[in-house]
Amino acid sequence: MNQAETILKALGGWDNITALEACITRIRVEVKDDEAVDEKSLHDAGAFGVVAVDKSIQVVMGPETEAIVDAIEALR
Repeated sequence: MNQAETILKALGGWDNITALEACITRIRVEVKDDEAVDEKSLHDAGAFGVVAVDKSIQVVMGPETEAIVDAIEALR
């Protein structure tokens, strides 16, 4: 499983994601069920940090964030 696949799975898959976008250093995600998010797996996939407030998740990935989001989008 590559990095994009691991992150997608850790976020609960496409069925759990309602919005996904790249910021400068963060993947910003809105999810249906925040309990389905696996923060340990996000860290294992290279996240420097995870900020979760209710159903808004920010995954800190660094400057390669846009390429990672593009790879996740390609998995639709």
